[in-house]
Amino acid sequence: MQPGTSGPGTMVPTRAKTGKLSQDDPAREPRAPMQVLRSTKQWLDQITTERKLRTYDEAIMFLITERQKHLASDSGIFPDLPAYVCDGED
Repeated sequence: MQPGTSGPGTMVPTRAKTGKLSQDDPAREPRAPMQVLRSTKQWLDQITTERKLRTYDEAIMFLITERQKHLASDSGIFPDLPAYVCDGED
């Protein structure tokens, strides 16, 4: 193994020709370990297959954006107020 490298999926600071520290794969964001139930993993596997996603992160982000599409809006927050009708004086 060459200096500045390590196993798959890990990031090790390396010195470029400029002498500055850089990451082997700067496009990757830091990861956080997470535990899920086996049944949850099976659901994530199904979503990644159906949607042709590459990672569980993409599957989770898909679920989050789908949920946000179906959240209730604030338009019905005051149901007791009468509807606004413009009378031309504004």
